[in-house]
Amino acid sequence: MMNLFGKKSSELKQATSKEIICPKCNSKNSTKIYVIGVYKHLLHIPFLSGGKYGTSNCTNCNHTIELNSMPMAIKLAYYELKETTKTPIWFYTGLISIKVLVLFKIFSKYF
Repeated sequence: MMNLFGKKSSELKQATSKEIICPKCNSKNSTKIYVIGVYKHLLHIPFLSGGKYGTSNCTNCNHTIELNSMPMAIKLAYYELKETTKTPIWFYTGLISIKVLVLFKIFSKYF
């Protein structure tokens, strides 16, 4: 069965922090922080942004931490990365195309 609508996610930005130490294996310079964007789609065409969330992953021990259980040092680095991450315009592709079609229909009466 085909999904007509739903949510999907896409990785927007990642960074490896130099000063963060992994809480599990205590290795330095191995924690990657990810900012992931969620969008809502209709017929697999993105319509609206659903926000952003984050995870961190240690490349040494492969320990993944979700945002709500991150230590404060990793959470601070995540929020700094999130501030510089913009929501891509393609998250609104369906909404923009519908607006263009409506405007085209309105202006086609006059020209």
